[in-house]
Amino acid sequence: MADQSSNTLPSPKRRWLMKAAVAIGAAGAALGGSVFWHRGMADGHLTEHGIDVMRGLARGILSTMLPKDPAQRQAALDAHVKRLDVYLNNLPKALRTEINALLGLLANPPTRYLVTGLSQSWSQASDADITQALERMRQHALPTNQMAYHAVRDITCVLYFTAPENWNAVAYPGPTNI
Repeated sequence: MADQSSNTLPSPKRRWLMKAAVAIGAAGAALGGSVFWHRGMADGHLTEHGIDVMRGLARGILSTMLPKDPAQRQAALDAHVKRLDVYLNNLPKALRTEINALLGLLANPPTRYLVTGLSQSWSQASDADITQALERMRQHALPTNQMAYHAVRDITCVLYFTAPENWNAVAYPGPTNI
């Protein structure tokens, strides 16, 4: 009796599975590579794209606590970005790498859209669009998107409210002398 297994062709299901695996791998590589298309940090400092993301996040997270006057608002955001840059540069390398990946994810159009639903850049988006994007991250079904939201919110709030010049925004008189 002849062995039939050597004479038969691979089943269509197997071919389909192999094609699907190659397509998924290619899509994953494209998305993963796009994180490094616009990097959030380089050499421990925020890049132009990282600054754009962090400035946009601050606009959405701090919204009503930022000064209303455009010049004062711009100055507050500039000072905030400078504090962020110093803070991020002093973090351990492993943590900087994670934040760089997150900022790259939020800076690049395809991954930014997948995570936040924001189709335009952070600098071009309105405050309402950014608030909606942050809310989408906060309520997303994937825990990783929720964790990313909490990470950027916490970093933004901690660095903004540790600056004495911002204490008036929340009516904090400063530390009590003991």
